[in-house]
Amino acid sequence: MTNNSSTPDKSWWNRPLVGSVSLIERILGALNPQTVPELALSLHDTEWEELEKIVPTLTMLDNEQYSPEFLLYINIKNKLKNNLDEYKGLDKFVKIFSFAIKNIHHFRTMRRIELDFQGKTQLQLYQFVEYQLNTNYDPVLFHKLVSNEIDELLRLIINEPTQKALLMYKTALDTITQEEAGLNLLLLFKKYQIQDYAIFKVVNDILKQLKKQDLDNLKALVLVVKVNYDELNKLGQLMGINHQEDLVITYAKIIQYIALSYRYESITYRFHQLTESLHKWYKHYETIANIREEYPSHKYKVSPNFLQPIPGELIYSKYKDFMNIS
Repeated sequence: MTNNSSTPDKSWWNRPLVGSVSLIERILGALNPQTVPELALSLHDTEWEELEKIVPTLTMLDNEQYSPEFLLYINIKNKLKNNLDEYKGLDKFVKIFSFAIKNIHHFRTMRRIELDFQGKTQLQLYQFVEYQLNTNYDPVLFHKLVSNEIDELLRLIINEPTQKALLMYKTALDTITQEEAGLNLLLLFKKYQIQDYAIFKVVNDILKQLKKQDLDNLKALVLVVKVNYDELNKLGQLMGINHQEDLVITYAKIIQYIALSYRYESITYRFHQLTESLHKWYKHYETIANIREEYPSHKYKVSPNFLQPIPGELIYSKYKDFMNIS
């Protein structure tokens, strides 16, 4: 049985043709167009001029290197930074892995000097460094105390080879302790008496292997991790990785991010400049869009400018999802 109380479908002339505007609305608006207030017209044109000043910067900063793989890197970077989703809890380990790989030669320099220079004063220095590592968690204070100790020793020691070794030791230690990750890693090496840093060579070899490979396929990276799992897990255990999900996946994510950062770190700042410029652009864009919505062309007599595509809109559409995470 048909329900006569139901609302009948609108006739074709009263249905929207484009968007939400029907043919009859367009005809009535064309026959009797209203006037857009002068203030709205003036504001629209003023904001348009401001947009046109920003668009050349947007065009210059837009880059074909902002590939889907690069945007994946930006997305992962945001998740690590904000402890989100499947990257929750991994930021600390990514930083330690990355720092170790970049600075392994400094750790090796320190270890070589500790083995080669075993005089009484040098041994006291090594013990002092280890004591500070275990009791002082402030990188700035640690750096100050240890630097002062080495400077004092340099004034006492007259043997030139020992002086040179101490200066190299100080340089390596200064570099390592610039960041909290370095301080934490040095503490781990001392705590577990790690004598050989060859485990980092595995990570370096993996990164070299991935230089020309696509990095957006995590499954492919899982296979690489499985081949090198034993060595990677030694490093993971050293750093205290105890992630809830499969450790193979965890290591794959860490390796993926580090490899992506090596590939795209140089253009990240440029992309950040782009999104910052888009934020400035959007303030003017929003005003123009609101004015056009309030005074639509099917009801109002608008200037030709009202009907033009908004400058920069195509660039905005490409990166709008990344404006708050770059």
